[in-house]
Amino acid sequence: MLIKKTALLILLLATTAFAETKTEGNAEVPLDASSESNGESERVGVLHSQQLKQLALSQEVKPNEIVWLKVQYPEQNEPVNVLALQQKPRIAQAQGAVLILHDKEQHADWPYFIRPLRMTLPDSGWRTLSITLPYEDAQIFPERSIGVKSSDQIILTDQISSALQVPATRKEPEDKASELSDDDTSKEEVLTSDVPEEEVQAQQADENVDIDLADKNKTKEVLLSYTDRALLHTGAAIDYLKGEGYENIIIVGYRAGADLALDHIKPNVSQIPNRGFALVMVDPILKSEYQTGIAEFFGEKFQPPILDIVNGAKLHNRELGLERSVGARVAEIANYHQVNLTANQNGGFQQSLIRRIRFWLEKYAPGMTATKVPSQP
Repeated sequence: MLIKKTALLILLLATTAFAETKTEGNAEVPLDASSESNGESERVGVLHSQQLKQLALSQEVKPNEIVWLKVQYPEQNEPVNVLALQQKPRIAQAQGAVLILHDKEQHADWPYFIRPLRMTLPDSGWRTLSITLPYEDAQIFPERSIGVKSSDQIILTDQISSALQVPATRKEPEDKASELSDDDTSKEEVLTSDVPEEEVQAQQADENVDIDLADKNKTKEVLLSYTDRALLHTGAAIDYLKGEGYENIIIVGYRAGADLALDHIKPNVSQIPNRGFALVMVDPILKSEYQTGIAEFFGEKFQPPILDIVNGAKLHNRELGLERSVGARVAEIANYHQVNLTANQNGGFQQSLIRRIRFWLEKYAPGMTATKVPSQP
Protein backbone atom coordinates (compact mmCIF):
# COMPACT_ATOMS: atom_id res chain seq x y z
CA MET A 1 0.00 0.00 0.00
CA LEU A 2 2.82 2.37 0.88
CA ILE A 3 4.53 1.63 -2.43
CA LYS A 4 1.40 2.53 -4.40
CA LYS A 5 1.01 5.86 -2.55
CA THR A 6 4.69 6.68 -3.09
CA ALA A 7 4.39 5.93 -6.80
CA LEU A 8 1.31 8.14 -7.07
CA LEU A 9 3.13 11.01 -5.37
CA ILE A 10 6.12 10.68 -7.72
CA LEU A 11 3.78 10.66 -10.73
CA LEU A 12 2.08 13.88 -9.62
CA LEU A 13 5.39 15.64 -9.01
CA ALA A 14 6.69 14.57 -12.43
CA THR A 15 3.54 15.84 -14.14
CA THR A 16 3.88 19.23 -12.42
CA ALA A 17 7.53 19.55 -13.41
CA PHE A 18 6.75 18.66 -17.03
CA ALA A 19 3.97 21.27 -17.19
CA GLU A 20 6.36 24.04 -16.16
CA THR A 21 8.25 23.84 -19.45
CA LYS A 22 7.49 22.76 -22.96
CA THR A 23 10.08 21.84 -25.52
CA GLU A 24 10.45 23.44 -28.93
CA GLY A 25 13.18 21.57 -30.83
CA ASN A 26 16.14 21.46 -28.44
CA ALA A 27 15.24 24.59 -26.47
CA GLU A 28 12.90 24.77 -23.51
CA VAL A 29 10.40 27.63 -23.41
CA PRO A 30 8.78 28.54 -20.07
CA LEU A 31 5.06 27.93 -20.09
CA ASP A 32 4.41 31.31 -18.46
CA ALA A 33 5.78 33.14 -21.50
CA SER A 34 3.61 31.25 -23.93
CA SER A 35 0.53 31.71 -21.77
CA GLU A 36 1.14 35.44 -21.66
CA SER A 37 1.54 35.67 -25.44
CA ASN A 38 -0.96 33.11 -26.71
CA GLY A 39 -3.42 32.68 -23.86
CA GLU A 40 -3.78 36.39 -23.20
CA SER A 41 -4.24 37.20 -26.89
CA GLU A 42 -6.94 34.56 -27.13
CA ARG A 43 -8.69 36.07 -24.13
CA VAL A 44 -8.52 39.54 -25.65
CA GLY A 45 -9.94 38.10 -28.85
CA VAL A 46 -12.94 36.78 -26.97
CA LEU A 47 -13.58 39.97 -25.04
CA HIS A 48 -13.00 42.38 -27.92
CA SER A 49 -14.27 40.53 -30.98
CA GLN A 50 -15.40 43.74 -32.67
CA GLN A 51 -11.89 45.22 -32.52
CA LEU A 52 -10.48 42.03 -34.03
CA LYS A 53 -12.99 42.19 -36.88
CA GLN A 54 -11.99 45.78 -37.54
CA LEU A 55 -8.34 44.75 -37.66
CA ALA A 56 -9.22 41.96 -40.09
CA LEU A 57 -11.10 44.43 -42.30
CA SER A 58 -8.19 46.87 -42.23
CA GLN A 59 -5.97 44.16 -43.73
CA GLU A 60 -8.35 43.76 -46.70
CA VAL A 61 -8.10 47.38 -47.89
CA LYS A 62 -5.26 49.61 -48.96
CA PRO A 63 -3.29 51.34 -46.19
CA ASN A 64 -4.05 54.83 -47.52
CA GLU A 65 -7.79 54.20 -47.03
CA ILE A 66 -7.51 53.48 -43.32
CA VAL A 67 -8.35 56.09 -40.68
CA TRP A 68 -8.39 55.16 -37.00
CA LEU A 69 -10.66 57.48 -35.04
CA LYS A 70 -10.43 57.89 -31.28
CA VAL A 71 -13.81 57.42 -29.60
CA GLN A 72 -14.10 58.01 -25.87
CA TYR A 73 -16.74 55.96 -24.07
CA PRO A 74 -17.77 57.43 -20.70
CA GLU A 75 -17.32 54.13 -18.83
CA GLN A 76 -13.76 53.56 -20.11
CA ASN A 77 -10.57 55.38 -19.21
CA GLU A 78 -8.84 54.92 -22.55
CA PRO A 79 -10.34 55.86 -25.96
CA VAL A 80 -11.37 53.13 -28.37
CA ASN A 81 -9.96 52.87 -31.90
CA VAL A 82 -12.73 52.88 -34.50
CA LEU A 83 -12.00 52.01 -38.12
CA ALA A 84 -13.10 54.36 -40.91
CA LEU A 85 -12.39 53.98 -44.62
CA GLN A 86 -11.76 57.05 -46.72
CA GLN A 87 -11.41 57.86 -50.40
CA LYS A 88 -10.05 61.22 -51.51
CA PRO A 89 -11.43 63.12 -54.54
CA ARG A 90 -9.96 62.03 -57.85
CA ILE A 91 -10.58 65.30 -59.67
CA ALA A 92 -9.25 68.77 -58.97
CA GLN A 93 -12.67 70.34 -58.35
CA ALA A 94 -13.58 69.04 -54.91
CA GLN A 95 -17.27 69.11 -53.93
CA GLY A 96 -17.17 68.23 -50.26
CA ALA A 97 -17.26 65.21 -47.98
CA VAL A 98 -19.79 62.40 -47.73
CA LEU A 99 -20.17 60.50 -44.46
CA ILE A 100 -21.64 57.03 -45.02
CA LEU A 101 -23.56 55.27 -42.22
CA HIS A 102 -24.19 51.58 -42.83
CA ASP A 103 -27.04 49.42 -41.55
CA LYS A 104 -26.91 47.48 -38.28
CA GLU A 105 -24.64 44.43 -38.13
CA GLN A 106 -22.73 45.57 -41.23
CA HIS A 107 -19.31 47.19 -41.58
CA ALA A 108 -17.64 50.12 -43.30
CA ASP A 109 -16.88 48.17 -46.50
CA TRP A 110 -20.14 46.26 -46.86
CA PRO A 111 -20.23 44.88 -50.42
CA TYR A 112 -23.82 45.95 -51.12
CA PHE A 113 -24.25 49.69 -51.70
CA ILE A 114 -21.69 50.84 -49.09
CA ARG A 115 -18.53 49.84 -50.99
CA PRO A 116 -19.76 50.93 -54.45
CA LEU A 117 -20.89 54.29 -53.08
CA ARG A 118 -17.69 55.11 -51.24
CA MET A 119 -15.55 54.03 -54.22
CA THR A 120 -17.60 55.81 -56.94
CA LEU A 121 -18.36 59.27 -55.51
CA PRO A 122 -14.67 60.34 -55.47
CA ASP A 123 -14.80 60.30 -59.29
CA SER A 124 -17.19 63.27 -59.00
CA GLY A 125 -15.02 65.21 -56.58
CA TRP A 126 -16.41 63.92 -53.28
CA ARG A 127 -14.32 62.69 -50.40
CA THR A 128 -16.01 59.71 -48.79
CA LEU A 129 -15.66 58.45 -45.25
CA SER A 130 -17.38 55.23 -44.26
CA ILE A 131 -17.44 54.84 -40.49
CA THR A 132 -17.69 51.56 -38.58
CA LEU A 133 -20.71 51.55 -36.31
CA PRO A 134 -20.88 49.34 -33.20
CA TYR A 135 -22.74 46.08 -33.14
CA GLU A 136 -26.15 46.31 -31.55
CA ASP A 137 -25.44 43.46 -29.11
CA ALA A 138 -21.85 44.48 -28.39
CA GLN A 139 -20.73 44.50 -24.75
CA ILE A 140 -17.99 46.59 -23.22
CA PHE A 141 -16.01 44.65 -20.65
CA PRO A 142 -14.10 46.35 -17.83
CA GLU A 143 -10.35 46.14 -17.87
CA ARG A 144 -8.90 43.12 -16.11
CA SER A 145 -7.26 44.10 -12.82
CA ILE A 146 -6.17 40.60 -11.76
CA GLY A 147 -3.47 38.74 -13.63
CA VAL A 148 -4.35 35.80 -15.80
CA LYS A 149 -4.19 32.54 -13.91
CA SER A 150 -1.21 30.41 -14.95
CA SER A 151 -2.09 27.02 -16.36
CA ASP A 152 0.65 25.26 -14.39
CA GLN A 153 -1.08 25.75 -11.05
CA ILE A 154 -2.71 22.71 -9.46
CA ILE A 155 -5.96 23.00 -7.55
CA LEU A 156 -5.83 20.83 -4.45
CA THR A 157 -9.04 18.81 -4.66
CA ASP A 158 -10.36 16.27 -2.18
CA GLN A 159 -9.30 13.40 -4.42
CA ILE A 160 -5.70 14.63 -4.65
CA SER A 161 -5.65 15.41 -0.93
CA SER A 162 -6.79 11.93 -0.04
CA ALA A 163 -4.27 10.40 -2.44
CA LEU A 164 -1.42 12.42 -0.92
CA GLN A 165 -2.70 11.81 2.61
CA VAL A 166 -3.07 15.57 3.09
CA PRO A 167 -6.39 16.43 4.69
CA ALA A 168 -8.33 19.10 2.81
CA THR A 169 -9.36 20.74 6.08
CA ARG A 170 -7.49 20.56 9.32
CA LYS A 171 -9.72 18.80 11.85
CA GLU A 172 -8.95 17.16 15.12
CA PRO A 173 -9.61 13.42 15.10
CA GLU A 174 -12.70 12.36 16.97
CA ASP A 175 -10.73 9.73 18.89
CA LYS A 176 -8.25 12.33 20.12
CA ALA A 177 -11.03 14.63 21.20
CA SER A 178 -12.64 11.81 23.15
CA GLU A 179 -9.32 11.11 24.91
CA LEU A 180 -9.28 14.55 26.49
CA SER A 181 -9.69 14.30 30.19
CA ASP A 182 -12.11 16.26 32.23
CA ASP A 183 -9.21 18.17 33.77
CA ASP A 184 -8.03 19.35 30.33
CA THR A 185 -11.55 20.43 29.47
CA SER A 186 -11.87 22.40 32.66
CA LYS A 187 -8.49 24.05 31.97
CA GLU A 188 -9.68 25.19 28.54
CA GLU A 189 -12.85 26.62 30.06
CA VAL A 190 -10.83 28.51 32.64
CA LEU A 191 -8.49 29.93 30.03
CA THR A 192 -11.41 30.98 27.89
CA SER A 193 -13.15 32.65 30.78
CA ASP A 194 -10.02 34.62 31.67
CA VAL A 195 -9.94 36.33 28.24
CA PRO A 196 -11.97 39.56 28.24
CA GLU A 197 -15.08 39.47 26.10
CA GLU A 198 -14.02 42.58 24.18
CA GLU A 199 -10.79 40.91 23.02
CA VAL A 200 -12.70 37.82 21.93
CA GLN A 201 -15.09 39.90 19.85
CA ALA A 202 -12.20 41.85 18.31
CA GLN A 203 -10.44 38.61 17.41
CA GLN A 204 -13.60 37.25 15.81
CA ALA A 205 -14.05 40.49 13.87
CA ASP A 206 -10.53 40.17 12.46
CA GLU A 207 -11.19 36.60 11.36
CA ASN A 208 -14.51 37.40 9.70
CA VAL A 209 -14.60 38.40 6.04
CA ASP A 210 -16.01 41.87 5.51
CA ILE A 211 -18.25 41.98 2.45
CA ASP A 212 -19.40 45.41 1.37
CA LEU A 213 -22.54 45.01 -0.70
CA ALA A 214 -22.24 48.61 -1.86
CA ASP A 215 -19.09 47.69 -3.81
CA LYS A 216 -21.23 45.71 -6.23
CA ASN A 217 -22.88 48.85 -7.42
CA LYS A 218 -19.53 50.62 -7.67
CA THR A 219 -17.87 47.97 -9.83
CA LYS A 220 -20.88 47.32 -12.02
CA GLU A 221 -20.30 48.91 -15.40
CA VAL A 222 -23.07 50.94 -16.99
CA LEU A 223 -23.14 49.98 -20.65
CA LEU A 224 -24.20 52.52 -23.22
CA SER A 225 -27.01 51.73 -25.61
CA TYR A 226 -26.38 51.11 -29.29
CA THR A 227 -27.64 54.58 -30.21
CA ASP A 228 -25.37 56.31 -27.70
CA ARG A 229 -22.30 54.42 -28.91
CA ALA A 230 -23.18 54.94 -32.57
CA LEU A 231 -23.64 58.68 -31.97
CA LEU A 232 -20.15 58.84 -30.48
CA HIS A 233 -18.76 57.17 -33.61
CA THR A 234 -20.69 59.57 -35.86
CA GLY A 235 -19.55 62.62 -33.91
CA ALA A 236 -15.92 61.51 -34.13
CA ALA A 237 -16.26 61.12 -37.92
CA ILE A 238 -17.83 64.58 -38.31
CA ASP A 239 -15.06 66.13 -36.22
CA TYR A 240 -12.46 64.39 -38.38
CA LEU A 241 -13.96 65.77 -41.61
CA LYS A 242 -14.17 69.26 -40.14
CA GLY A 243 -10.57 68.95 -39.04
CA GLU A 244 -9.66 68.15 -42.64
CA GLY A 245 -11.14 71.50 -43.70
CA TYR A 246 -14.49 70.35 -45.13
CA GLU A 247 -17.51 72.58 -44.59
CA ASN A 248 -19.84 70.92 -47.09
CA ILE A 249 -20.63 67.62 -45.35
CA ILE A 250 -23.30 65.23 -46.63
CA ILE A 251 -24.65 62.37 -44.50
CA VAL A 252 -25.83 59.24 -46.32
CA GLY A 253 -27.71 56.78 -44.11
CA TYR A 254 -28.58 53.30 -45.32
CA ARG A 255 -31.63 51.71 -43.61
CA ALA A 256 -30.95 51.98 -39.84
CA GLY A 257 -28.11 54.38 -40.64
CA ALA A 258 -30.76 56.91 -41.76
CA ASP A 259 -32.36 56.74 -38.32
CA LEU A 260 -28.95 57.32 -36.75
CA ALA A 261 -28.41 60.35 -38.99
CA LEU A 262 -31.64 61.88 -37.66
CA ASP A 263 -30.52 61.14 -34.12
CA HIS A 264 -27.30 63.01 -34.84
CA ILE A 265 -28.89 66.16 -36.24
CA LYS A 266 -31.82 66.21 -33.80
CA PRO A 267 -30.15 68.37 -31.08
CA ASN A 268 -29.12 71.06 -33.61
CA VAL A 269 -31.77 70.73 -36.30
CA SER A 270 -32.83 74.37 -35.93
CA GLN A 271 -29.22 75.58 -36.33
CA ILE A 272 -28.35 73.69 -39.52
CA PRO A 273 -27.34 76.18 -42.25
CA ASN A 274 -29.11 76.26 -45.59
CA ARG A 275 -25.85 75.44 -47.36
CA GLY A 276 -23.10 73.08 -46.36
CA PHE A 277 -25.37 70.19 -45.31
CA ALA A 278 -27.56 67.60 -47.00
CA LEU A 279 -29.20 64.35 -45.92
CA VAL A 280 -29.66 61.24 -48.06
CA MET A 281 -31.81 58.39 -46.69
CA VAL A 282 -31.67 55.11 -48.62
CA ASP A 283 -34.47 52.62 -47.82
CA PRO A 284 -34.74 54.18 -44.35
CA ILE A 285 -35.89 52.33 -41.24
CA LEU A 286 -36.97 55.06 -38.82
CA LYS A 287 -38.39 55.27 -35.34
CA SER A 288 -42.11 55.87 -35.14
CA GLU A 289 -41.52 59.37 -33.81
CA TYR A 290 -39.46 60.22 -36.90
CA GLN A 291 -41.67 58.33 -39.31
CA THR A 292 -44.94 59.94 -38.26
CA GLY A 293 -43.55 63.22 -36.95
CA ILE A 294 -41.22 64.32 -39.72
CA ALA A 295 -42.97 67.70 -39.83
CA GLU A 296 -42.38 68.28 -36.11
CA PHE A 297 -38.80 67.01 -36.41
CA PHE A 298 -37.63 69.40 -39.14
CA GLY A 299 -40.07 72.21 -38.42
CA GLU A 300 -41.72 74.43 -40.95
CA LYS A 301 -39.92 75.49 -44.12
CA PHE A 302 -36.74 73.53 -43.46
CA GLN A 303 -34.28 74.64 -46.16
CA PRO A 304 -31.34 72.13 -46.32
CA PRO A 305 -31.89 69.48 -49.05
CA ILE A 306 -33.16 65.99 -48.20
CA LEU A 307 -33.25 62.99 -50.54
CA ASP A 308 -35.50 60.09 -49.51
CA ILE A 309 -34.97 56.95 -51.64
CA VAL A 310 -37.78 54.43 -51.12
CA ASN A 311 -37.48 50.75 -51.93
CA GLY A 312 -40.51 50.44 -54.18
CA ALA A 313 -40.23 46.65 -54.37
CA LYS A 314 -42.16 46.34 -51.09
CA LEU A 315 -45.67 47.68 -50.57
CA HIS A 316 -45.02 48.45 -46.91
CA ASN A 317 -42.03 50.62 -47.80
CA ARG A 318 -44.10 52.54 -50.34
CA GLU A 319 -46.74 53.21 -47.70
CA LEU A 320 -44.14 54.47 -45.26
CA GLY A 321 -42.62 56.64 -47.98
CA LEU A 322 -45.99 58.16 -48.75
CA GLU A 323 -46.48 58.95 -45.06
CA ARG A 324 -43.13 60.77 -44.93
CA SER A 325 -43.88 62.63 -48.15
CA VAL A 326 -47.21 63.89 -46.77
CA GLY A 327 -45.49 65.04 -43.57
CA ALA A 328 -42.85 66.93 -45.58
CA ARG A 329 -45.56 68.70 -47.59
CA VAL A 330 -47.39 69.66 -44.41
CA ALA A 331 -44.18 71.16 -43.01
CA GLU A 332 -43.47 72.86 -46.36
CA ILE A 333 -39.95 71.47 -46.49
CA ALA A 334 -38.67 73.21 -49.59
CA ASN A 335 -35.95 70.80 -50.73
CA TYR A 336 -37.44 67.44 -49.75
CA HIS A 337 -37.25 65.00 -52.67
CA GLN A 338 -38.52 61.44 -52.66
CA VAL A 339 -37.63 58.81 -55.28
CA ASN A 340 -39.11 55.30 -55.64
CA LEU A 341 -36.69 52.68 -56.94
CA THR A 342 -37.11 48.94 -57.22
CA ALA A 343 -34.23 47.75 -55.08
CA ASN A 344 -32.33 44.56 -55.74
CA GLN A 345 -28.77 43.48 -55.19
CA ASN A 346 -27.55 43.21 -58.76
CA GLY A 347 -24.77 45.42 -60.02
CA GLY A 348 -26.95 47.30 -62.52
CA PHE A 349 -29.33 48.56 -59.86
CA GLN A 350 -26.51 49.64 -57.58
CA GLN A 351 -24.93 51.70 -60.33
CA SER A 352 -28.31 53.29 -61.13
CA LEU A 353 -28.84 54.10 -57.45
CA ILE A 354 -25.38 55.63 -57.09
CA ARG A 355 -25.82 57.73 -60.25
CA ARG A 356 -29.11 59.05 -58.88
CA ILE A 357 -27.40 60.10 -55.63
CA ARG A 358 -24.45 61.63 -57.47
CA PHE A 359 -26.58 63.73 -59.83
CA TRP A 360 -28.80 64.87 -56.95
CA LEU A 361 -25.78 65.98 -54.92
CA GLU A 362 -24.35 67.91 -57.85
CA LYS A 363 -27.65 69.77 -58.27
CA TYR A 364 -28.79 70.39 -54.70
CA ALA A 365 -25.57 70.19 -52.63
CA PRO A 366 -22.71 71.44 -54.81
CA GLY A 367 -19.35 72.31 -53.37
CA MET A 368 -18.85 75.78 -51.98
CA THR A 369 -15.83 77.91 -51.27
CA ALA A 370 -15.32 78.73 -47.63
CA THR A 371 -15.03 82.42 -46.89
CA LYS A 372 -12.20 83.49 -44.68
CA VAL A 373 -13.35 85.16 -41.50
CA PRO A 374 -11.44 88.41 -40.86
CA SER A 375 -9.43 88.41 -37.69
CA GLN A 376 -10.49 90.64 -34.84
CA PRO A 377 -8.44 93.83 -34.45
